[in-house]
Amino acid sequence: MHWSQAIAKKIIAERGARRHVVATGITPSGDIHIGNLREIIIGDAVRNALVDMGVDAKLIYIADTFDPLRRRYPFLPQEYEQHVGKPLSEIPDPEGCHSSYAEHFLVPFFESLDALDIRIEVLRADVMYKSGLYVGVIKEALLQRDNLAKILEEITGRSLPDDWSPFSPLCDVCGRLSSTIVTGYDIANHEVYYECECGNKGMTSMSGGGKLTWRVDWAARWKLLGVTVEPFGKDHAAPGGSYDTGKRIAQEIYSYRAPYPIPFEHILLKFKEGDKARVTAMSSSRGTNIPIREILEVVPPEILKHLIWRVRPDRHIEFDPSTALLHIIDEYEREIGGIGKGVAAEIPFRHFLTLVQVARGDFNELLAVIRRSGYEIPEDAEELDAIRNKAIYAQNWLQRYAPSELKFELQISVPEEGLKQLSELQKRALRMLAEAIPDGNLGAREWHDKIYEVASAVDIEPRLVFQAVYIALLNKPSGPRAGWLLASLDVEFLRERFEVAAGGNRHHL
Repeated sequence: MHWSQAIAKKIIAERGARRHVVATGITPSGDIHIGNLREIIIGDAVRNALVDMGVDAKLIYIADTFDPLRRRYPFLPQEYEQHVGKPLSEIPDPEGCHSSYAEHFLVPFFESLDALDIRIEVLRADVMYKSGLYVGVIKEALLQRDNLAKILEEITGRSLPDDWSPFSPLCDVCGRLSSTIVTGYDIANHEVYYECECGNKGMTSMSGGGKLTWRVDWAARWKLLGVTVEPFGKDHAAPGGSYDTGKRIAQEIYSYRAPYPIPFEHILLKFKEGDKARVTAMSSSRGTNIPIREILEVVPPEILKHLIWRVRPDRHIEFDPSTALLHIIDEYEREIGGIGKGVAAEIPFRHFLTLVQVARGDFNELLAVIRRSGYEIPEDAEELDAIRNKAIYAQNWLQRYAPSELKFELQISVPEEGLKQLSELQKRALRMLAEAIPDGNLGAREWHDKIYEVASAVDIEPRLVFQAVYIALLNKPSGPRAGWLLASLDVEFLRERFEVAAGGNRHHL
């Protein structure tokens, strides 16, 4: 049983309800990355499992667009210092391509969700506040300020300042949320009075003139939106954390049962720094992340979903976009199915890495290389597009994340300096390979076996024959799987190259 089904069964058993709202969300303070995506995929998987069990369930996404910019992040220009403390929905896009700072990061994220075929109802916090949806819960929070403060202090163990308020007014002069204090309110007229550090004293509306503080807001939205299930990072589930406070606020202030919690471990980014491997938490604000849109340029959506879907929420994921990602693609193609349609799905992604490097960016040559490798070239335009798309994934992965040992450049001219490294036995082995090449090419398995046959006949270690082949073709002592490489190349080219490498006539090479 998949973990999503097990969770869905527990939800049904504990809650008994036949209608559920699964909520996810994030503050769009920077690029929304694959670490953020785990929450969405967990929510999507549980929603789908509930639906499969006959439960009416929907998935919503709350974009916290009304949260303030906490600080000027390293990727922002100096002039953004003036926007610190303002709601993200009210700050200009740093690149001028969207209606606001928040939309700059949300739009590509939602496009990625479309590519991942995740259907979700999007709610923007600034729109909800400005619409007046929050007025009732804001009133309740202000009236129960002392009870809220007591809950927060008891759960967190921290003392709140005397002027603490569950509501942060938006200053109508400087535009900041983070620099105001509440000095009074008029419940009947939905107004809040405030003072700001900028010197302004004013009045603001409960409809978009400010927002609830984070922990109060979280509990309030559960009631407003009818949330019954929510995945969230394990830090929120820690004792004294935001879920503990939210649970009591929901129950004691808003008379609402907190949603079924699904705490999850984070996705950590693993990469090489020099000769050492480094693992770090992903962060939008620090820029230590890989945006979802970037990963979807190097692997198809089904691979990215599989990366997260295959691991239980209570286990962390170390995401290494280099060799480890290639292993996950191998696993997917082996256990679930090939990537693409028709011939594209038949050719393993790892083999595509060899094919595109031999073809050197020429699609017609790629088709010829595929044909030489023993595959039929389709006439169907959709299948040809599938080949083209898989080639683009392979080229992008090679360019951005491939380790040096998987990259190569087929040497059009004879690598004379490299060939000086070959021993007489290696040259003899290459000569025998040249003589053994038939008019019709061999398959990858046949080439692999042929190298071992030649090694045995020459009485040399097979690895030295492989090394000679790589040097003759790539001018490096290692490379991709030799069988795949040799099967993809023209037989006449191979015959002449091995003859020359063995010390024979140069011909036109």
